[in-house]
Amino acid sequence: MVRMADATDAVAPTESAPADAEPTPAATPPEPPPLTEKPVEHNRIRIDYRKPWPRPKVKGLVIDYHTHLFAHRHQKDWIEANKHFGIDAFITMTPLEEAAAVQRDLVGRVQFIAIPNWHNPGGDWVDDWLRRLEAFYNLGSRIIKFHMAPGSMERFKYSLEHPGVQKIIAEAVSRNMILMSHVGDPDTWYNSKYTDTAKYGTREEHYRIWEGQLEAHRGHPWVGAHLGGNPENPAYLQSLLDRFPDLYLDLSATRWMVREVSARRDAMREFVIRNADRLLWGSDQVSGDKRDFDFLASRLWAHRKLWETAYVGPTPIHDPDLPDDQQPVLRGLALPDDVLQKIYHDNVVKLLAKHGVHFDE
Repeated sequence: MVRMADATDAVAPTESAPADAEPTPAATPPEPPPLTEKPVEHNRIRIDYRKPWPRPKVKGLVIDYHTHLFAHRHQKDWIEANKHFGIDAFITMTPLEEAAAVQRDLVGRVQFIAIPNWHNPGGDWVDDWLRRLEAFYNLGSRIIKFHMAPGSMERFKYSLEHPGVQKIIAEAVSRNMILMSHVGDPDTWYNSKYTDTAKYGTREEHYRIWEGQLEAHRGHPWVGAHLGGNPENPAYLQSLLDRFPDLYLDLSATRWMVREVSARRDAMREFVIRNADRLLWGSDQVSGDKRDFDFLASRLWAHRKLWETAYVGPTPIHDPDLPDDQQPVLRGLALPDDVLQKIYHDNVVKLLAKHGVHFDE
């Protein structure tokens, strides 16, 4: 089970290629099989997601750092899909109202990220967020998430610099909680949804604000979700990691990572290997009443193909950011075993241990 401790504690053959395989030369991806009817969004190439997969080549628990298990009633398919793909434990942004039931049934396999009430923040959202922070803390959470995507900042009329957000950050830091943020969004969105810069601001402004907070909180760990919200620019991500030694990046989001990591496959493989000690794997898996085993499995299939194998071919998940005739090609990074060990297990275990959370293995 997950044990809370003081902060001073010491801290079979399948489609998959071997995780340590050398990169394969660029190849023309195979065409999807002809379809007689429109496939579902999460299986456009008709994969049998129940086909056996080997466990990842990892000693210890395979931990998904970034998930959204929204409700206790979603657990059956969630657990089945994770077990099938060799995922043992996860860290989730579960609403506070569902957290106790989830924790009770998944002892030792779950840890929470503290979040506000996104859907109904009410009048004094700062006080409500602070109350929820304390409740999550009492459930063992040692991570807090700030969703500062352009759409969220416009909707709630705040940024990381807002006095209320600053108050919440200060409270989290005083409790030795890991800071985590979603800053930025896909370039495809900046070029479509966010073209009204008077309303949404610019990517440059969003990152200026975040960098200011990273500077203000040197010495305190901060996790940037979705490869810092900018997988399109590995050179910029490298500059962030070089300038801010307390910064970690997670590898979450499926369609976004498949599209942008695959598009710059060689550069991203080099980036991940170079920064293997600073990256946390996450799926950004989101549960739902209509999201069954196959839907959940599609995300895990794509992630394991992307990070572990040399697969080059169509992705099973439809990408709504691109036209139907320009869907992404998934190009696997075939990461070495020692890198997979770090991103799937070692890094998150070491990071949480510094904040008093230990998984029993």
